[in-house]
Amino acid sequence: MSEMDEKAVPEGRAIRVFLVGTPNVGKSVFFNRLTGVNAVVSNYPGTTVDVIRGLASIDGVKVEVTDLPGTYSLNSLSEDQEVTVKAIIKEKPDAIVNVVDASRLDQCLVSTLQLLELNVPLVVALNQVDFAKKKGINVNHEALSELLGVPVIPTVATKGINVRGVLEAAVKLTVDARKRGREERTANSGYGRRRRFRHGQPERAMEVPPRIGHRRKVEYSPLVESRLQRLERAFSGYFVGDVVTPRILAEWALEGDSRAVEAALGGSLPGWLAAEIEATRRDLEWTLGENSSVIMAKERFALAGWITRQVIRRESTKATLQEKLDSVLLSYSTGFPILVLVLMAIFALIFLGGGVLESGIAAFFEGYLTPSVELLVGYTWTELIVEVISSLAAQLYGDAASQVVELVAGQLFPLQTLAKYFVVDGLLTGIEAALSVALPYVVTFYLALALLEDTGYLSRMAYLTDLILHKFGLHGKSIIPLVSALGCNVPAIMSTRMLESRKQRLIVTFLITILPCSARTAVVLGAAGYYGGLQYALTIYVVVIGLVALLSVVLSKVIPGESPSMLMEMPPYRMPTLSSLLSKTWVRMREFFKIALPFVVAGSLLLSFIEAFNIVTPILHASAGFMGGVLGLPSITSITLVYGFLRKEMAIEMLLVISKLKLGVSELSFFMTPMQIFIYALIVALYFPCVATFAVITREFNLKTALLMSVTTITLAILTGAGIYHAYLALNPLALEPFVTLLVNWWTLTS
Repeated sequence: MSEMDEKAVPEGRAIRVFLVGTPNVGKSVFFNRLTGVNAVVSNYPGTTVDVIRGLASIDGVKVEVTDLPGTYSLNSLSEDQEVTVKAIIKEKPDAIVNVVDASRLDQCLVSTLQLLELNVPLVVALNQVDFAKKKGINVNHEALSELLGVPVIPTVATKGINVRGVLEAAVKLTVDARKRGREERTANSGYGRRRRFRHGQPERAMEVPPRIGHRRKVEYSPLVESRLQRLERAFSGYFVGDVVTPRILAEWALEGDSRAVEAALGGSLPGWLAAEIEATRRDLEWTLGENSSVIMAKERFALAGWITRQVIRRESTKATLQEKLDSVLLSYSTGFPILVLVLMAIFALIFLGGGVLESGIAAFFEGYLTPSVELLVGYTWTELIVEVISSLAAQLYGDAASQVVELVAGQLFPLQTLAKYFVVDGLLTGIEAALSVALPYVVTFYLALALLEDTGYLSRMAYLTDLILHKFGLHGKSIIPLVSALGCNVPAIMSTRMLESRKQRLIVTFLITILPCSARTAVVLGAAGYYGGLQYALTIYVVVIGLVALLSVVLSKVIPGESPSMLMEMPPYRMPTLSSLLSKTWVRMREFFKIALPFVVAGSLLLSFIEAFNIVTPILHASAGFMGGVLGLPSITSITLVYGFLRKEMAIEMLLVISKLKLGVSELSFFMTPMQIFIYALIVALYFPCVATFAVITREFNLKTALLMSVTTITLAILTGAGIYHAYLALNPLALEPFVTLLVNWWTLTS
């Protein structure tokens, strides 16, 4: 940079550049090329939408690059769109890079037209020009630049072509704007004098005046333009900052986007202005016979289409590979079988791949780390000595002497005993639970998700399943989190961010808490399947799937809010790169450590407290009546449900441990009937989500939502289990379950 340019950049302050564009235009690849993997992922305040920031450098000038959520327009109709609008309004970027897809230019230019109305330097990155050429689409970027009045730079982000040049252009525009001085700009002039163009002109070669570097003013059809100018005059008396202009306020107001207007003005509208807006909207709607938001959308699409026709030249080509693939993958007759195979492959990757990682991590903890810590705190030697003396006392004087030895040992070696409970059983077990149970499935799921995104098949999956899921109040995009929930609920809930509305996210998140994850599957197969038979395990899955379908319909009618129609582009098929897959996986996976790990460790410490102070017996006494009378289960099962809060498979593990201690048996079939095992496994599959899932729900929504979902699932599990049990008793009056429960409870509480 020249010396004059350097003076235009304040020391210590990075130039802020926002990346804005529709979904699937290669914005994430663009961001990674500019910043590498040194990015910070954060939720925009008050939302759960990811905003990714990273640093780049252009000729020694620091540039903070922010990747905003993909959005089809600058309206606050969904959470991701609202985040984009608020970020631009409140953070006042120095420049905006609008990434557009050259192969579907008309769709991308809709948001470009709105960006032109802002007082922010704008650079258009015409991305994926290589793919567009393969489809026979040649875009004249110079003509497009003339029409828009802003720099248009062709890029291929996957290969790094012209990516840096786009950022250099954005920095240059920022420096030039600062040198001119912001005071020289007015709300009507933007960055210099804007020239006008409108759609609806005859289809002929355009005569474009010589470009002098000033963006054009967007002008719509006369009926719409007259109403916009009326509102623009109404807003002109307001100070709305350096970014927002009366023109964009008029557009938001005319299409009924009050949230965007109020965000720009910093408060609610005065009564007279609200009345003026309402009168203008009604006038336009009465004249054209359509909703004002629909009218504005049509205007932008028409203008974007007209601009596109001026700058592209199509060449006749043979059917592309994408068209051939789509004819197969998007056809219901062939697409659904392929979709089933893909979903099975995803589940296999998550379940089997996560299982391999889980086994490796668990083996490391149990074989190396835990014994080393026990040895370090002195518990291993203490345990060995106590075990020898206790065994000898039992042989010579009976079990009572053995228990006295263990009690005395606890008094003689209190530090080692407490270390065992809180350091080994509490802290280490909690870390192991998080790393060996949830983390492996988080990693494999996000690898699978990144692969689906980068190949372009994710949108095809949503398209195929949308018709079916829509009957249950869901959208096609819901298939990804629902399938991933079979591996682990934690990444599944985090992936609901891809859904457009809060209502959809709430519904899918609640359904995820019911679906059996891999840990619940271990309980279902390890308990009901092993001891009762395959028919019991399959029945549990049928009951759960039936509840999911029923609750999906009910929740879609009960939960307030709108579920907008699914709008999703069909991106081109691409060959994923290893760097992109690993980068996306790492960026998303980091949140797991911040969200789930602390909660899991805290839950593990709580359970170790229960063990250390022998609170198990009081719990068994207190729960005997409810467990036996309502659910038909021995009270010994109640304490295992507490352990299931930490890890679901720990429920059955602890049931075997406690049964060994209290009853002297380690087989469920010795103290529970197949029907009781079935009810127990069903309750474990439905009740309270594990503590990691609870933490993620709290993080994604709030504590109130997490508590409400937890109470609801517990209630659902109790009602379902009790209903099946009492229906079974009604059909089998002489069933053995009540007698078995009384006998086991008596033996447990008196032993």
